[in-house]
Amino acid sequence: CHDLNLILTPYDILRLKKCLGLKSWDFLKRYTSVHVGPGSGLPVVMLKMEGADMKCPFLETGKGCTVYDDRPGACRTYPLARISCRSKDRNGVEEFYYIVKEPDCLGFQDGVEWTVEEWVKNQEIKPYNEINDIFGELLQAKIEVGDPSLTADQIEIFYRGCYDLDEFRRFFLKGPNLDRYLESGEIIRKITNDELELLKYGIRWVKKRLFQGTCLTCKATHRTRQT
Repeated sequence: CHDLNLILTPYDILRLKKCLGLKSWDFLKRYTSVHVGPGSGLPVVMLKMEGADMKCPFLETGKGCTVYDDRPGACRTYPLARISCRSKDRNGVEEFYYIVKEPDCLGFQDGVEWTVEEWVKNQEIKPYNEINDIFGELLQAKIEVGDPSLTADQIEIFYRGCYDLDEFRRFFLKGPNLDRYLESGEIIRKITNDELELLKYGIRWVKKRLFQGTCLTCKATHRTRQT
């Protein structure tokens, strides 16, 4: 729990900000740093470590993890790491796990054996994977467009819809937003009353707004035709 490069997913942020009783923008400002990935061109949110020993901000001496019930998916999954694969030729996601075995992890010394299925169930990883797979659809759409560059405004759309959920709620449900009026009353009620549904909608809204039927898609199509 020290000196980690811990990337937070949209679902990690939702769970943590609810656990701490914070609005998403307060959580993000207080506990995270953001940079644009040089390869993806997308905003990446990372947990800020604290102090000279670069400890996790939620680690307390004598108490351990103070957000244990809502700890990030990477913490739950460790010492496993998950790789998910998707393609147009098959439905759903194919997943693979491998073991990350580090010498300072005392868990390997307790003599208990687990199957992957047992560990995923015990650590309650499934809901994290489900939202991560929806997020993966968005990342795949970005790859298929084939243009690595986003404008500052497009990066802001991505950040708001995926990470800053309370700001997305204000923008989408309360602001002058044409997209809201194109949705059914049932969907609006659903995302108004359920933050998890709002997060799912926000991720898919970003996918539609940026990478389906947009200027990015048009540029990719135009480039293909020229070739």
